[in-house]
Amino acid sequence: MEAKEFTVFRSLLADVHTKAFGEPISKLPHGKAQTLCWLIHEATGELLSYKTLGNYVDAVLSNDPHAINPCNATLAILAKYVTGDEARSGRHEMRMGAYAPWYKYRSSVLARPMAA
Repeated sequence: MEAKEFTVFRSLLADVHTKAFGEPISKLPHGKAQTLCWLIHEATGELLSYKTLGNYVDAVLSNDPHAINPCNATLAILAKYVTGDEARSGRHEMRMGAYAPWYKYRSSVLARPMAA
């Protein structure tokens, strides 16, 4: 994963963790990872692997962009969870694409002023 994309991914995972648990991102033990999967499923209707989420968090915490390579579908699910976008069907979603939540989230993070 490229450095710029990893920065956005790190922000996304931090937002997911904060939304789910109300705390800064930290290691995901087995039970907490399963809880996160359930919360994401309840909010989006999509399933993600608890092991995958744990690996993503490990990569972010170790600042290792080469340890992971998430697909756009997974990124879109995580972005939907963070933003609260509900699964929609119809022309609007088809025109925007299934990955629109990820691209919208990515654009919003990249538009933020850089920390000095």
